[in-house]
Amino acid sequence: MARVKSVSELNKLKVRLFFEAVINEGRLELIDELVAADYLGHVPCAAAAVSGPEGVRRLVSSHRRDHPSLHIKIEDQIAEDDLVVTRWQATTTAPGAQPANACAGRITCCAGISVVRLLAGKQVDSRTEYTRLPSGVPP
Repeated sequence: MARVKSVSELNKLKVRLFFEAVINEGRLELIDELVAADYLGHVPCAAAAVSGPEGVRRLVSSHRRDHPSLHIKIEDQIAEDDLVVTRWQATTTAPGAQPANACAGRITCCAGISVVRLLAGKQVDSRTEYTRLPSGVPP
């Protein structure tokens, strides 16, 4: 008999799907399924809070356009009821098309933590904090 997953486990799977399919693979069509209409997200790289599925779509599209090799690896997840905490590492290769870019072709890495609250399987709010790791730290 298959084990029934708890709400916490299902929420972890939804957040993992967001990182792996939406951010890493660019499957933007999944945003409406994973993000609530009244979603509000706080990310250091955004000047204002990210609002709703359309705001998430713009943010992810912008990141993927600016960093086409962006890849986020989930290091750990902890969930309790409606909250999911994800510790992650992101890597990307600096674009080589910009000759003035002294970092062209180098791998950059950030480590971060995202705290996401879900309601009925959709993200309703999140807070992300991250820091750039020294260039000698392997991904």
